[in-house]
Amino acid sequence: MANASIRSLELHEGEGKRLRGKLFTLQVGQIMRFCVGPSLMSHDIHVMCDYPQAKQAYQRGNYHELDWSCNHGDAYDPDRHADIPIKRAGTFRFHYFATDNHDDLFSGDGYIVVEPNLGYSLDGICCITHITKLLGPLTEWEGRLKIAHEAAYNMIHFTPIQQLGGSGSAYSISDQLALCDLYVPAGYKPRDVSVTITDAVGASHDLVLDQAFTDVKRLVDHMSKQWNMTSITDVVWNHTSFDSPWLPKHPEAAYNLVNSPHLRPAYALDVTLKKFSDEIAAGEWVDRGIYTTVTTERDISVIAARLMDTVLPAANLWEYFCVDVDAIVNEFRDRLFKIKKLGQQGGIPSQKSLDIIQDLEYRRYGSKIDGDVAMEIFNVSFEEVVCYEEKIEQCCRGLLQHLEQLNLAQQQIVTRQMQKATDNLVANLRYQFLDHNGPRRSDITNSHPLFSRYFCVLSGGTDLTDQEIEGSDGQYVAAHNGWVMDADPLVNFAAPGSLVYFQRELIEWGDSVKLHYGDTVDDSPFLWEMMTKYTQINAWLFHGFRLDNCHNTPIHVAETLLDAARLVRPNLYVVAELFTSSEEKENYFVNRLGINSLIKEAMFASNGRGLGHLVHHYGGTGVGSFIEPNVSPLKGSVTRVMFVDATHDNDPGHIQSRSVWDALPNTALVSIAGCAVGSCRGYDELVPHMIGVVKESRPYTTWSTDPSEEGVAHSESGIIAAKAELNRLHQKLAKDGYTQIFANVVSDDVIAVTRHCPSSHKSVFMVAHTAFWSPNHETIPTESNLHTNHCYIPPMSVPGVIDEVILEAKLVRDDTPPGEFVMPQDVISGLRGYRLNMQSHVSLDHSKLCQLTGSGDSQEVQFDGFSVGSVLVLSVSMLPEATGAIQMLRGFTNKPLTANDSKASHDQGKSLYKELINVIAPLSLVDLNYVLYRCDNEEQVDCPGNGVYNIPGYGPLTYCGLQGLLSLLEAVRSSNDLGHPLCHNLRGGDWLINYSINRLRLLPATAKLANVVAQILEPINTLPRYLIPCYFDAVISVIHRELLASAVSHMSKFVRNGNSIVHTLALGHVQLFSRCGDTPLPQLADISGSSGSSPAPSLAAGLPHFSTGAMRCWGRDTFIALRGLMLVTGQHKHARNCILAFGGSVRHGLIPNLLAGGVSARYNCRDAVWWWLQCLKEYVTMVTGGEEILKARVIRMYPEDDSPPNEDSAIQQTVAELIQELLQRHYNGISFTERGAGPELDKHMSNDGFNVTAGVSKETGFVFGGSSANCGTWMDKMGESSMAGNMGVPATPRDGSAVELVGLCYSVVEWLAGLHSDGVYPHDGVIIDDDDDSVFTYAEWADKIKKSFERHFYIPMDHSEAADREAELSHFIHKLGIYKDSVGATLGYPDYRLRPNFTIAMTVAPDLFDANHAWEALKVAQTKLLGPVGIATLDPDDWIYNGYYENWKDSYDYHTAKGFNYHQGPEWLWLVGYFLRAKIIFAQRLGGDTYMTEAIAVCNKVLASHAAILRESSWKGLPELTNKNGSPCQDSCPVQAWSMAALLDVLYDLEQYKTAS
Repeated sequence: MANASIRSLELHEGEGKRLRGKLFTLQVGQIMRFCVGPSLMSHDIHVMCDYPQAKQAYQRGNYHELDWSCNHGDAYDPDRHADIPIKRAGTFRFHYFATDNHDDLFSGDGYIVVEPNLGYSLDGICCITHITKLLGPLTEWEGRLKIAHEAAYNMIHFTPIQQLGGSGSAYSISDQLALCDLYVPAGYKPRDVSVTITDAVGASHDLVLDQAFTDVKRLVDHMSKQWNMTSITDVVWNHTSFDSPWLPKHPEAAYNLVNSPHLRPAYALDVTLKKFSDEIAAGEWVDRGIYTTVTTERDISVIAARLMDTVLPAANLWEYFCVDVDAIVNEFRDRLFKIKKLGQQGGIPSQKSLDIIQDLEYRRYGSKIDGDVAMEIFNVSFEEVVCYEEKIEQCCRGLLQHLEQLNLAQQQIVTRQMQKATDNLVANLRYQFLDHNGPRRSDITNSHPLFSRYFCVLSGGTDLTDQEIEGSDGQYVAAHNGWVMDADPLVNFAAPGSLVYFQRELIEWGDSVKLHYGDTVDDSPFLWEMMTKYTQINAWLFHGFRLDNCHNTPIHVAETLLDAARLVRPNLYVVAELFTSSEEKENYFVNRLGINSLIKEAMFASNGRGLGHLVHHYGGTGVGSFIEPNVSPLKGSVTRVMFVDATHDNDPGHIQSRSVWDALPNTALVSIAGCAVGSCRGYDELVPHMIGVVKESRPYTTWSTDPSEEGVAHSESGIIAAKAELNRLHQKLAKDGYTQIFANVVSDDVIAVTRHCPSSHKSVFMVAHTAFWSPNHETIPTESNLHTNHCYIPPMSVPGVIDEVILEAKLVRDDTPPGEFVMPQDVISGLRGYRLNMQSHVSLDHSKLCQLTGSGDSQEVQFDGFSVGSVLVLSVSMLPEATGAIQMLRGFTNKPLTANDSKASHDQGKSLYKELINVIAPLSLVDLNYVLYRCDNEEQVDCPGNGVYNIPGYGPLTYCGLQGLLSLLEAVRSSNDLGHPLCHNLRGGDWLINYSINRLRLLPATAKLANVVAQILEPINTLPRYLIPCYFDAVISVIHRELLASAVSHMSKFVRNGNSIVHTLALGHVQLFSRCGDTPLPQLADISGSSGSSPAPSLAAGLPHFSTGAMRCWGRDTFIALRGLMLVTGQHKHARNCILAFGGSVRHGLIPNLLAGGVSARYNCRDAVWWWLQCLKEYVTMVTGGEEILKARVIRMYPEDDSPPNEDSAIQQTVAELIQELLQRHYNGISFTERGAGPELDKHMSNDGFNVTAGVSKETGFVFGGSSANCGTWMDKMGESSMAGNMGVPATPRDGSAVELVGLCYSVVEWLAGLHSDGVYPHDGVIIDDDDDSVFTYAEWADKIKKSFERHFYIPMDHSEAADREAELSHFIHKLGIYKDSVGATLGYPDYRLRPNFTIAMTVAPDLFDANHAWEALKVAQTKLLGPVGIATLDPDDWIYNGYYENWKDSYDYHTAKGFNYHQGPEWLWLVGYFLRAKIIFAQRLGGDTYMTEAIAVCNKVLASHAAILRESSWKGLPELTNKNGSPCQDSCPVQAWSMAALLDVLYDLEQYKTAS
């Protein structure tokens, strides 16, 4: 199954139970693939399925576990999948669960339904129903069935062939194991024979059956071989004929009064109604206004009144639900005398109530109460009564009164139920006697009683008396089967608790008894055995089943019997008619039973417009649908239907209900639908009445080749000739893959339908003029006026070449109107006086109904004489140039060469694909950024006026590059939304195609790619406009796929070998690292020391907010992201350039906060320099030969702090010298006021805020800086609201020693100490005093920090210890077992706030931490701060916490106005990376599997949430932050560099751990 199509079902959290209501259909030869969605990615998911393993027989519920295929060797691989190669038909159940979480959210179950192989497509079925008893003896069947063959049907549906009951109904079987005696010779003696069957796995089984069935088998096989005709039959499992000879011997097989005693009241009512009817028939009610005839509404009203005031009250039916008051009171009295103790005076109020307990045997007055409850409530001592016996009687009287009230309540309930019963009886009487659509009876007799019976006594016995009802004779009283309007099909209307029989809700089938299987085989072993054999005989005979009365057959019965049938015939086709009014309930039956088609009737349409909608709905996917890739999602589908022009048991006759003129267009529109279609015998012959399944006994006509012969059917009968053409066409369309459809409602009566083949792109175009009502005389075509022009049809556009007229036909009436139809007595035949005017497979020039005007895409079909009842079918091919274009596009998209394809065109497409690969290969990642991404801001800078593409009716795309388009296309394709504005845009013109090509031509590096893409897309312009969306998508998807593959190929081995999440995160480098004209990096020196001339690309902090201008390049953002987006991805050159460019911009001993090309840089942050130094360490550590960067030279833009920007490259220094300068400046102390301080530099900052300070504590070695007037770390929100009064106030100053800066400092100086020891770095430390050259070595510095860190930053778990340590500041402590956010803050209390910044220090400098303290602090952070996606920037318990960032919103709220709470609660993503990395580090340090298992579990859970965002985001990136609990934040950047990088860092660290371990 190497080239098998794969249908992938993704499992998600919280969707498990909903899967049951979905239908997933597969075909043999496909592969069913289970995948885990992002929400389950982090869980240990197990999938079980009862699809049998190789060479195993199917056993429902016999589950086995599927094995995951992990492409990356990880049990939690996000790309893991489990496959089932589908090799057999049936219905199979699966379920999944998580072993690490037993919540229902992480489990679910559903079904897959595999379609049987009939040798042809199920959509090609043309089925015709025959009422088998009208075929005559078996020897005559072939002659009568030959009509179906001549009309080109390929499936015959037989009603049951078994022995029928006394009613003669085709569906009332009396002997399920015998062939009906109508079909066998007189005097036939049954004889058992044994036949051998082979199941799906090759095992043999013997089946014993009556020899007569083998004659049916021979005929069915003959039709299959000679006529290519499959055969199906009805299986009737829900009832049997009332006179079934086996039923009296096995009364337990029916719902009777013994196994279903709840039916006893209903039977008593049934007897009462029978007696009432008999009395009326005898004239005994005349004196009370009821006569032996019913002719008026008043007659029915009188009957209803007498029922309610006389007949039903006299039956005392309420007694079945009541208690025997006297008996219960006597029993109660006896108990009181026996215990000789009365309760307390006044009684103790009981919390219980005394209610009737229904007698499950339903005997009159058989119900009970709870005696103990009665004693608790009514055993009361009455002090005013002296006599003990009288006290007891007082108690008994209380109980008696209560019981009488209970009985009265029951009587009232039954009275209301009898009112409902009477209403139902009255409705039936109206139908029977008065309704125009009813039988219009008038007389009431014993043989035609007033009310139908709901029960029968087996073997013709008499009705039981009240006493007999409750005895063993009740087993012979059987309930009839029937139909309940608007009932829930999942509820058994004969089961206990149902009131259907008692309230007379059943439309009964008086000739049939409802079968009682029970819950298991042991409940009715004879019935199960017999019906299993009956089912398997039918499966041996026929290719499929129609499930009669499917909705009322107990689902477990149908399941078991279908399993038995599929043992005999694995490729069993199953069709049913369900009346559920709910797609979900339909799917319930379809899934559990493996139903392949549901019968839907065209006659349900009320007009032509409605019929057109049905054709479109059932007929296939839309014309021009998107092309599914070989691996595509398994989507919940709608059940296949068998769309029938009329049914044999529901339709009263299409000619009666519509008109004779509608017969042809109705069946034509049905046949053009892309699904199984059907009809019933008599329709094509124009039989003008319903052929009843009960009373009809005349045989069908036989086939004759002589049109003049009377009493037969022939090629000129009715519409048979047209039907044959339509059936052949239907089968051809299915075989040739015409799976797409479009129905155009031209008018209420005229429907145009297009069937389209997505591989050959040929179409069939049908126009049909329906006639739901008999037309006016002047519009009827007759012999002398064939082409009446009274019906105008507007011209219709048909793009392409019309190959031929497949069919044009209309029904024509004789000039002399035929008289009233006289029904023949000996045979079933159709109307006379009508003939079919038809021609087929002729050129358009010979058409009598239409002509062509125009040419190419502008040609139109003009209709001439298209009168009522006309049908026209045209074959249409694409224009030659369009055909060649598609063949070329198929080659480009690697679709296999078909028989209709030109090899030259196909090869041209393959050559273009190779050329595409060749032009993509040399593109750099920066070039690929331009091709794939670039937000609107970036594009406007370099190409003013261009920007992203704006789709009318939808809006702008996210990116100018192909990713912007693909993000939308993927969503549109997934839902096949052909009505989306994108599709309208593509069909409307070439604007988007031209945009995609022209922007590539603007960049020299992508000009060649533009030319190739233009060549690839050029053929699309020759296609019919309706095909452009699907082929544009197919082509662009291939180009996009190869561009992404090329990008990944440029990256590190870790990325190349990584999973899909790694790839997507790594593409963040391509998204964010680009050239932007207004944001160049400062000038770089080359390796040899000469200066370069071209500005290097830079990293955008985020898209789209931080993409251009001064806001693009941030020092801290660049170097927080550099490890993940450049070093981990292998982009070492880009990393080096960023390090050197920012290094050359150093001023005041600081790396710029905002780079702005260096010339307008701001130096108002204390942390960027430490991130820059940390990145140098990472570069040297991770890059082979990385220490060479220390010798690289930077061009100093500011040689001195007060220097103007340096315009040349004369002043350079090595990176090692620069490092030394930075550390020396910090040790010496930094203090300056920003240049240009004031509103023009920053309108939100106070004057004091422009003062920047930094230094190193000589006591602790901690780096420190800042003030309460500014914010020099990443938490840099400055107040902006005058309304709230926070203007110029830093929300989070974090002055003093910020924990992450101390960690970064330690990481750097400890690293430098090692480099110096190894002779790589020339300096051993910083100079303490210039006068004596004394040195504070890096080793000493690192040691000082290490010794001071825990003492100053850790808050012990023990409160007393913590208070002692913090002394006068101890009152600020509000969390124990954590690390402070800072030390030495001006205001004191900010030091003690729980924030996630300490996790950065843990990651970069784990040696500073006690491992156990670190682990406990991480647990606190996990509990208090960790969200589903990000990590809260402040403890939710903090009084200032607010998790919702709304930067746009001004207010009087000091803490939130204008986003003042930016870092006071919202959940940031990049810090999650450091939290997870810290978990991994300290899990390893603590040792043991428990710690690492927990750490990996947390990583997987969080990363799964990020995977979901990456998938759903049209930007294909991770956002800057979210609001509380992961809720989206509209003011967040949708793509943020450090978010992408930090999570990629986590995956890299996990991979490093796995590799090491």
